[in-house]
Amino acid sequence: MSLRGVVATAALLLGGAAPVMAGHTLSHYPSYYPDEIVIDTLDPAAAAKGLADETLHAYVGAPPAFAGPVPAHVRPLESLKSFLVLDLDPAMPAYATSDRRCAVGNALAFALGRQGAPGFAFHPYPVTPYHPDFVHHADRAEAATTATRAANAQPPDAKVSAGPGLGQAIAGGMLAGPGAPPGATLVEVPLDTLADGAGVQLDGWLGPPWAKLGWFQAYKLLAAFLDARERGAAERLYRRIVRGEAADLAEEAELERRLVATLTRGCRRFVVGYALRREYINEAPSAGIENVAYDAHAGLGAPVFVRTAKLKDFPWNGRLQLGHNGRPDAAWNPVAGFTDADGRLVWSALGDPALFPIPYNAGWAPNRAQFTVAAAHGQSGGIRIPAGVVLPEPGTGRLQPIAARSFASAKITYEVVGSPYLDGTAMDMADAVYPFIFAYRWGAAKAPDDRPREPALATALGAMRERLVGIQPVRMRRELQNIAENLDIEHRTVMVEVFVRDTPGVDNQLAAMAPPWTAVPWHLLALMEAAVERDHAAFSRDEAQRRGAPWLDLVRDAALRAKLLDLCAEFERTRFRPAGLESFVTAEDATKRWKALREFALDQGHFLVTNGPYRLKSWTGNSVVLAAVREASYPLGFGMFDHMANPPRAVIRDVAREPGAIAVGADAELTVKVIRSLEIRREPLTRSTALGTRGVQVASRYLLLGADGTVAAAGRMEWGADHRFRIALPAGLSQGRHVAVFAVYLDGSAVLPAVGVFGFEAGGGNR
Repeated sequence: MSLRGVVATAALLLGGAAPVMAGHTLSHYPSYYPDEIVIDTLDPAAAAKGLADETLHAYVGAPPAFAGPVPAHVRPLESLKSFLVLDLDPAMPAYATSDRRCAVGNALAFALGRQGAPGFAFHPYPVTPYHPDFVHHADRAEAATTATRAANAQPPDAKVSAGPGLGQAIAGGMLAGPGAPPGATLVEVPLDTLADGAGVQLDGWLGPPWAKLGWFQAYKLLAAFLDARERGAAERLYRRIVRGEAADLAEEAELERRLVATLTRGCRRFVVGYALRREYINEAPSAGIENVAYDAHAGLGAPVFVRTAKLKDFPWNGRLQLGHNGRPDAAWNPVAGFTDADGRLVWSALGDPALFPIPYNAGWAPNRAQFTVAAAHGQSGGIRIPAGVVLPEPGTGRLQPIAARSFASAKITYEVVGSPYLDGTAMDMADAVYPFIFAYRWGAAKAPDDRPREPALATALGAMRERLVGIQPVRMRRELQNIAENLDIEHRTVMVEVFVRDTPGVDNQLAAMAPPWTAVPWHLLALMEAAVERDHAAFSRDEAQRRGAPWLDLVRDAALRAKLLDLCAEFERTRFRPAGLESFVTAEDATKRWKALREFALDQGHFLVTNGPYRLKSWTGNSVVLAAVREASYPLGFGMFDHMANPPRAVIRDVAREPGAIAVGADAELTVKVIRSLEIRREPLTRSTALGTRGVQVASRYLLLGADGTVAAAGRMEWGADHRFRIALPAGLSQGRHVAVFAVYLDGSAVLPAVGVFGFEAGGGNR
């Protein structure tokens, strides 16, 4: 199946539809809707004016400052931005015991929650409705809120300190004066600091596959604040989850609940709530945009945004005008650069990951790679690894044969669809293999012979290296396809098998662990390596500061550009091939690559070569212009991800106890296009519920909790002929109070889900 077919199939599984191109002569239009994307640095007042007068399409990363009411054609989009936590110092006598800390934490959180601030949601539990696994925690989030509200009096003399921003805005009169002992400190923790290696976007590896799940973010938020005994217990639970050791969904949910319970024990760091990022788009009938998809955690700064946004007046072309707040301060390199809001937005268009996070759940959408997974039962192995499988050597990256009679717990077979790089070179097997070599060379925990290393990569790629058993390059296939009269294009598809161990059980999370993909060619990665090895620059901000070197910028550093040109000329003369690629790249091919890269840099004035959907056209200190790459062999195009915009949402209508079951009724909230505007319509959820001609895909999940609060059962609810969902109660439930937690999802959307918590009595074999 072609990549377009795989994406269409994935869309249908998630409730989307395959692209429709009626009325057009070609079956495929490469790249995405706008011909150009302009990204300007704008202050909030200028952004508000641009949105109001319809000259700006979206403002990314911050709310604009409207002088009056928000115009009717401007719509806000909300995504999870940060947590607000209360750090209680156990060295202070008032907070010396866990009981005291928890009591004070509850009381302070209640008082702070009553004061509130724009964009802040009181929620004293680390897993929120913006996390796809909220259904596993909904009852405990409800219990935490009840416990905090029960502490309805502020403790005498309790004051808090806070840094600038949300903490000070909420603290108000509770803020401690200058010189007061800290004791209780309000801290806003941005979401993007909780992912391993935040900001590192090497090739297609955007972070651990479970980065958007609530239990993982809770672990990153709270684990460091536990005492030694609690930390050890949390680490053991965390390892069991990330190694995929749960036997079934019930055990998986139980492990996650136990982990979060352990993380919140002791109350050294107390979660008060979360803050929402509010971004605005212009939906004016003529000059606005539509079809906008955005991520529940990254907002408009996610890859899905530029892959869906469509101009109303120019649906197949036109200029998308974006603004963002804050002067750009991050270097532009695809290893550990593009770390500010401006950079992430630019790279989301220039780069092209193998897979990217589905915006409204914890899954991953295939982008430049399709995959199949063969997994063994259990985690100790079961798939014998054939001859020819190799693994890079830590520190050097040299490919070494793995030991005979090795086993893996899963094999992922990737088919990576290539397209030409901007310097005119063609993707081949070397480009798919070199990211692994690069990761092991620079991300080793300890580099041999005092080789330079990049600690940011060691953190970001840790989950991949722990599980990677070996890789096997299989083949590169070339085929011609006729896409129009007298127009044939060459498609290149690289196949690589990747063997892993100790893996989670979801196929697309497995596939996101170690995809063989690079958005930049091997020779650009090797050029950046040489620049760092010769102390011309450093990949990350931290390493640049530590080494006293410039932060590697492929575009805006004129002095570095001159050094890179000299390196290209040197490597062209010497036919340089980095270690590990000798068997994949001939000396002649290497010479052609270095010549092409040098000529590109001389012509374009920068070295930012990718094979993504957009290219860097021009830039100044405050503005960037990106142009669509209408390369016919680029495999993705208009409509590929349209199903991710405006997903429908279920609403729980009623819950009732029946003999042997719990019955749930639900409605559907559908976003419907009416002429050039969007309307939300609510109707009963039935098997005929549809968006246009496409039926809505319906899924559900439930947990049954025993009288002791442990997970007794978990699974999918049965959807009956009467359009009601039912949880069948097993015989022999223990006597006492039980709880059913359940959710209904439409088109795969697990954000702000329809979640119900229903308590009931059982016992004595009576269901």
